[in-house]
Amino acid sequence: MKKIGNVLAKPFMPFVRLLAGNRKRQMLFFLFLLPLPLTLFVLAVALPVRQHTFEEPPPAAMIADTTHHVRLKEPEDEAEKQALAQRRLTLDIEEAYWKARQQMSRGDSIGLVINLTDSLVALEVKGVPMRQCKIIRYEMSRALDHLRAKGRLRFWLASPFVLQRELATLPKAPIRVIEAPKDTIEAEQRKTEISLEDRDVHFTWEFDRNLTIVVEQEQTPSWEGRVQKLWYDTQRTWNTARAAADSLSQKTLPQHRFWIALELHRDDAKAIYRALPQKAMLALHL
Repeated sequence: MKKIGNVLAKPFMPFVRLLAGNRKRQMLFFLFLLPLPLTLFVLAVALPVRQHTFEEPPPAAMIADTTHHVRLKEPEDEAEKQALAQRRLTLDIEEAYWKARQQMSRGDSIGLVINLTDSLVALEVKGVPMRQCKIIRYEMSRALDHLRAKGRLRFWLASPFVLQRELATLPKAPIRVIEAPKDTIEAEQRKTEISLEDRDVHFTWEFDRNLTIVVEQEQTPSWEGRVQKLWYDTQRTWNTARAAADSLSQKTLPQHRFWIALELHRDDAKAIYRALPQKAMLALHL
């Protein structure tokens, strides 16, 4: 391995010697390199976030019956006003969440519910939870705070998200080939317990309205799992770069995606991934 490294590094040695010990040349070198990553950051991240027009469900979805509402007097204290505004925002998000679940319950397919407030992920059919699991930890995009500050978060959450693409380190529907015994005697002789699949779980869901859900297992991956994870991460990076390149080739800014990363127990993650059908719907609570 060391010999291979020396062979690969050999063409660059004259350049390294040229920079070694000369601080002025080193500074010029880094100044020439800096514009490239800076340009990529501006084109792929900063401008899309700043100029992105957030896709919202129809405004009618959020219209509520106000005939029996009583208008309360606004507080005069600034702290009370801020507390009231925060409370209203929380209630609006709660209302949007239940509206999305209500719409999702009208279908016959399995749906996904992610409740970050209660740290729960659930599979539902007709509003009835079929399996629930605990979220061990999670992270989410700071761009969601931008959406909240603009007052658009409740509109963004008011209808179910629809699954469009997925990428995983494990097959969606595993197939195991077992040779059938010729008779009952051979069946008794070969009577052994079928071992369960032991595979690491990492997957990504891409929903409409620029939402990406990344799920990782809690357990430390095996050596084989690390190799699979490396290939999985490479595919994710390639897909992101290709989408950005396609947008730039069409003279449009790449779409900024909101992401949420979840960490689940491996068995829970595997069961949820394989149970969720294509074009599945998601109700999200932040």
